[in-house]
Amino acid sequence: MKSPRGRDIDPPEVSKPAPPVRRRRNAKAGTGSTRASRRRRDGDGGTAASSIASEFAGHTDMTEGLGSTIAPLANWNPTRRPPRHPVRRVPYALLHPTKFDHLKDPEQWELIGVETAAGLGHVRNGMNYAQAYTTCATLYEKARRIQFLEGPNEPAVADHLEMCPRYIDFQFQPVVLIFRRADGKIIRKYPDVAYELADHRVVFGEIKSNDAWFVAEGVRRPLERVSTALQELGLGPIHKIKGEPFRRDDTVEAHSIAMEARLTTFDRDADATAVRKVIMASGGHARYVDVVAALGGSRSVAVDKLYAMLLRRIVDFDLRSTPKSETVVTAPRAVSPYALREILARFEKKAA
Repeated sequence: MKSPRGRDIDPPEVSKPAPPVRRRRNAKAGTGSTRASRRRRDGDGGTAASSIASEFAGHTDMTEGLGSTIAPLANWNPTRRPPRHPVRRVPYALLHPTKFDHLKDPEQWELIGVETAAGLGHVRNGMNYAQAYTTCATLYEKARRIQFLEGPNEPAVADHLEMCPRYIDFQFQPVVLIFRRADGKIIRKYPDVAYELADHRVVFGEIKSNDAWFVAEGVRRPLERVSTALQELGLGPIHKIKGEPFRRDDTVEAHSIAMEARLTTFDRDADATAVRKVIMASGGHARYVDVVAALGGSRSVAVDKLYAMLLRRIVDFDLRSTPKSETVVTAPRAVSPYALREILARFEKKAA
């Protein structure tokens, strides 16, 4: 093939068109999610100042939800993690169970045994490829062991338990309740989680997406029997934990950033003293921007240190969304966990 000037040139290669660049809806060219996430991580969200008292008052307990309206679950992924699953519908078999005759009625189940694992870890490992939902395993510092989690709701709740100072210990799949049905068949039930609060109360909980799952007959009736059994043991009632509030976009983003930074090293004397000093100087309720500034040095490193301090109950602030400049930071009292492990030790299965 000849060029216009008579030179030999190679024929053009046929190539596929480049795939279109995918951007978030309403995003401008040249603005990446990483930069935006980092800015939010550093507390530069750019929101107007809010009342410290009103913001702190909204910091509610997990069993009451996160105290905010549930946003629609989208596949927007600000931290480049795998997209979250949509809420699964309750299966028809659980909505309209026909198997609960007088021999299989959960109210007739007889509790014949309670066991926890040797070493007080998980009693069941649900890691397999046959489930209709995902399973995963993650190391959690507060629980001091790997946790095996099922579906999208349990990991979201586990991240909250790990980072929120109101919870000082937890264990997923902590205990197995062994029942004998009226027809003689042995069945086993596994509460999803047990956690210890800062006042050393221990709560057993069952995690589902929303209320629709808890009111379904195939879930409600067995769960009521499990709750009654726990009450008979002095451990109940079981708490119903809805996963949807922990899967809001803002909450998942805040938890993702905190989990990535939670093991950052810091000086337990100098850094902790500097943080507590600025909190106490503000009457126990300091602004996030002031606490970060008190740590000095690189702002991004100071932010990471603050997340590590959050895990260790040196500071406390709301993680329903990424902290802003006016987010309230407090200094909770120091406590050490013991109650959950003492309870689980009562039923520990002895090695053969």
